[in-house]
Amino acid sequence: MFVGYYLGARIGFALTFQPHPVSVLWPPNSILVAALLLTPPRIWWFGLLAAFPARCAAQLQSHVPRLMILDWFISNSCEALISAGLTRYLVGRPIRFRSLRDAGVFCLCAVLIGPFLSSFLDAAFVVWNHWGQDAYWKLIRIRFSSNALAALIVVPLIVTWAMNGIPRLRRARLSSYLEACVLFLSLFSVSYTVLYKFGSGVDSALLFLPLPFLLWAAVRFGSLGASSAIAIVGFLAIWSGSHGHGPFSGGTAEENALSIQIFLIALAIPLMFLAAVIEERTKGDAQLRESEERFRIVADAAPVLIWMSGVDKLCTFFNKPWLEFTGHSLEQETGNGWAEGVHPDDLQRCLDTYTQAFDARKPFVMQYRLRRHDGEYHCLSDQGVARYDSNGKFAGYIGSCLDVTELINKEQALRESEERMSLAADAAHLGMWDWDLNTDEMWSTNMRRALFGLPTSGKITSKDLISLVHIDDRDRIQEALKHAIESGEDYAAEYRLVLPDGRVRWMEARGRCVRGVGGKTVALRGISMDVTAQKQAQDLFRIATEASPSGVILVNDRGRIILVNTHVEELFGYRREELLGRSVDILVPERFAKQYPTHRAEFLAAPASRVMGVGRDLFARRKDGSEFPVEIGLNPIQTPDGIVILAAVVDISARKLAEAEALRHREELGHLSRVAAMGELAASIAHELNQPLSGITSNASAGQRFIDRGDVDLGELRDLLGDIITDGRRAGAVIRGIQSMVKKGAPTRQRVNLNDLVINVARIVNPNAMLQSCKVETSLEPDLPAIEADPIQLQQVLLNLVINSFDAMRDTPLSRRKVVIVTERNADDAIRTSVRDYGVGISEEARDRLFDHFFTTKAQGLGMGLAIVRSIVESHGGTIAAENVEGGGARFYFALPAKLEPLV
Repeated sequence: MFVGYYLGARIGFALTFQPHPVSVLWPPNSILVAALLLTPPRIWWFGLLAAFPARCAAQLQSHVPRLMILDWFISNSCEALISAGLTRYLVGRPIRFRSLRDAGVFCLCAVLIGPFLSSFLDAAFVVWNHWGQDAYWKLIRIRFSSNALAALIVVPLIVTWAMNGIPRLRRARLSSYLEACVLFLSLFSVSYTVLYKFGSGVDSALLFLPLPFLLWAAVRFGSLGASSAIAIVGFLAIWSGSHGHGPFSGGTAEENALSIQIFLIALAIPLMFLAAVIEERTKGDAQLRESEERFRIVADAAPVLIWMSGVDKLCTFFNKPWLEFTGHSLEQETGNGWAEGVHPDDLQRCLDTYTQAFDARKPFVMQYRLRRHDGEYHCLSDQGVARYDSNGKFAGYIGSCLDVTELINKEQALRESEERMSLAADAAHLGMWDWDLNTDEMWSTNMRRALFGLPTSGKITSKDLISLVHIDDRDRIQEALKHAIESGEDYAAEYRLVLPDGRVRWMEARGRCVRGVGGKTVALRGISMDVTAQKQAQDLFRIATEASPSGVILVNDRGRIILVNTHVEELFGYRREELLGRSVDILVPERFAKQYPTHRAEFLAAPASRVMGVGRDLFARRKDGSEFPVEIGLNPIQTPDGIVILAAVVDISARKLAEAEALRHREELGHLSRVAAMGELAASIAHELNQPLSGITSNASAGQRFIDRGDVDLGELRDLLGDIITDGRRAGAVIRGIQSMVKKGAPTRQRVNLNDLVINVARIVNPNAMLQSCKVETSLEPDLPAIEADPIQLQQVLLNLVINSFDAMRDTPLSRRKVVIVTERNADDAIRTSVRDYGVGISEEARDRLFDHFFTTKAQGLGMGLAIVRSIVESHGGTIAAENVEGGGARFYFALPAKLEPLV
């Protein structure tokens, strides 16, 4: 501030026209005004303090009295404060000379009011200090014109360069630098020629030769260029005139100064206003372009389709989402091009709506189908409003479109869902309701009104419904509703409803709380259903369960008992309340308890009705720890809460005892059958024993003869003794076989080679076959697998069938009497054994009763042999049957399951 003020004062003294003690243009005042305009008012005092010593330093060198220096500083400061203060106040911000208002306020305050008011004080100080020879009013005119011109030239120059100059230089392109250089060189050259070279008698029209360049500066560079250009012209004109050159040097000093001031003021003010107008317009255009660019960016980024039209109703703009939606370019869509994508059924209605709203300048909303880039039509919701420019003039319409296809589909789906839900609710006899807690009004569907016996229309309150609830359930229902409302939890209850005609119906209600602002429950919504039939079914189920002769246990998927009948209490010794909620493991023997969870999981993985533990003996445990045999039937039941298992438990202790007694009788019958068979095979047995006994006798007699003769050969004697031992063992084996056939005892299972068993039976019956003139043949498949069986019982089966074959051939010619025993493997890997004879065969009357107890075709038979045979085969897991054979005779065959390992 000090330096600027000091230099301004020196320049002012240099531009002074003598003998008047005033410069044509006094820069210090304007520098001080510019400084105040550029700084906040709170630090203006600092600028004034900095200016005072600069003024003193400049004017003391010019031999100005100290009092005059102080007086002039006071008047100059007043001018600066008035100009800057009024300008700041009226503009309301730091001035930039970029609008017509800025220029007008500046001219009014800093060019007119400030210099005019301070001129009175300035002239008074000059007269008071006897500084100069001019009169008071003349001094006022001189100082006013000098300060006004300085304000016009210096203040805009400093302010525009301080505010815009440096940033603009940084942003400027090289072409702008070149243009500025050409402009100012041209302006300086023309101005120098006109204002310095031309004499005082030159035509006044030539003074305006610099004007085109001034206009060039204002148009191309705005206020910055205009202020710089007028400063060049102004300082060049004053410098030339003060040195006696140029068109302003022909008169007196006062006349010359006044002519320059008028000339420069006449140039500066219009140029300032022109530059301000250009700046304002340029700024407006830039803002408009920036606004339009921002609008395009925002429009392109918007998730909706945006369009604009002009005053001619034709569309001028479509945003990027619109163009991407249609797949067209902006040129294809503008005008009425967009209408080509509208569905033909919607086009006329769409155009009518748009035209009517456009003519009335009213907003509109319409829906139409627009073809997407893939050819598919989508439904758009289009909302348009009239738009106006900054002057309030109608500029067309702007609108936005939203693709509501998905919304419409969802609404359609919602309506269909609501319709389906309503149909389902009606089909399921469900009544829907909604209770508004604020109004205590209840909305109900017609189905629910019918359930409650209420009219189909009219207001319903909670009291109306509670009054229909059975008196024994009323308090419980009210408490449940209160708890649900206060806690916000779901509501569920069962209660009895007393209809107007006196009938009682069971109802089940479920509801959910609806929360409002602050989390407070404002409504309760739910459904009601008539569960009378279910309650009756439950009662019938309970009656049927209690009447069941079996123990009935209902278990959930976690193995917890949820229902038992009275018979279960009797079977297990527990009271009902001791079982409910407990694990079913307490009814399982401890040795099976660890396996039970695994079995339960396997059942739940593939639930199906079946008997538990097929092929195994099952036992249950009573409360006292004792066990008893049971049969258990399992039935899965699907419920809303998951799968439950209905188990029917039957105590089979009595049946097991009966089966054991029957088994004992069967074993006794089998024993008697074997004894009887031994009787029928007496000849064979005698023959079997006679051979080894005869050998023993012969060998013993020979030994005696060797001894009596005295000629004993020890080797021959040893051989005789060995033969005696062999025959004795053979006789012992026959006797042990007879003992095993006739002795009593529990059957023992072992691996049996069926071929060896057949060969042994054939050997046993061979003597008896010879007595009856029969021939026994075998056909045995080699490498048969072993079977798990009791060999004594299977031997009994074969003996019985072979002896029956002998009896069947009593009337058969001797040449045809033959029994064939065959072993072979079935397709299912079972071992099939058949005994075929050539007798009379099986009659039709006897075919279906062959294996019945006490049925026989023999005159002396008991009818137990084949019955025992069938029981033995079936006890081994096999089957037995008989058939007549082509060529005569019958075949009895049985099949037994085999082990997989073949016998070696």
